[in-house]
Amino acid sequence: MKAFVLAAVVCLPFLTPSRLSAQKITILYSNATFTGTALFVAKDAGLCKQKGLELELVLGGGSAPTVGAVLGGYAQFIQVSASSIVNAAMQGGPVVIVAKVMGPPPYKLVGGISVKRVGDLKGKKIGVNRFGGAPDFLLRHVLAKNRLDAQKDLAILQTGDPAARLVSLFSGALDAAMLLVPEEKVAVEKGYPVIIDFAALGLPYVNIVFGAYKKFLEENPALVKTFLGCYWEGVKKAKADPEFTKKALARWTRTSDSSLLDYTYKSWRADYAPESLKVESKELDLLLESAPKLGTRRDTSQFLDTRYLP
Repeated sequence: MKAFVLAAVVCLPFLTPSRLSAQKITILYSNATFTGTALFVAKDAGLCKQKGLELELVLGGGSAPTVGAVLGGYAQFIQVSASSIVNAAMQGGPVVIVAKVMGPPPYKLVGGISVKRVGDLKGKKIGVNRFGGAPDFLLRHVLAKNRLDAQKDLAILQTGDPAARLVSLFSGALDAAMLLVPEEKVAVEKGYPVIIDFAALGLPYVNIVFGAYKKFLEENPALVKTFLGCYWEGVKKAKADPEFTKKALARWTRTSDSSLLDYTYKSWRADYAPESLKVESKELDLLLESAPKLGTRRDTSQFLDTRYLP
């Protein structure tokens, strides 16, 4: 018996999660852009596998269908715009925000050569990814502040990912487009004007988040904590290791231009990398102010669950 116990103790160092069969979890991310920087690093560096989790990253088709996938049980976590999760929760969907991925909205409204100011947008066509996503929500909010009716004064069109919007802008199919890093850099270098820099507006808004099904969170608290812990390690590694991070970005965003990768990494590191995974209630203020009345008070508990953060 003593020999058996001794053998078991000797073997313990070899039975760590990294040496056992890892548990696979699926994370759907809405777009293959730099918003997934830390997630891509966590996957490629094996940071979650070291803790017994195998990440399967699956590209969704925009925020709305990605939220639908987690509600249907096809994924454990989703990386999407906060607006998509709030919209789903308001319609009765049992999904909540569990962590911040990116705070400031990294979008710029870039106009065609002849569209230089917000006032020039009247009667024009503007491209976003999908209705209800973060770019669409923010655009409509700022247009309203500038007394432009998105329904009557102009046309907002669903035109796919940032690269597709850039092509449509260059071809003249769009008069303006909501662009991300690094597509906005490409447009500006060709002489296209930035009409609105949304990050510079200082809006009370959290942009990209992790969401999950409420029942899954309640039934798997240890797994959720483990995932968010290794994701946070991914954030720290991405900040500290630019060369590894640029290789991950090249792989997952399918970008081979070294100058664009360098610009993308520096932009993420300087302006958009989270200092904390915690989403503050005030970062949902803009979404809630624009939403239908939530009874007699705005209670963020139906949208936000931060109990699992590292």
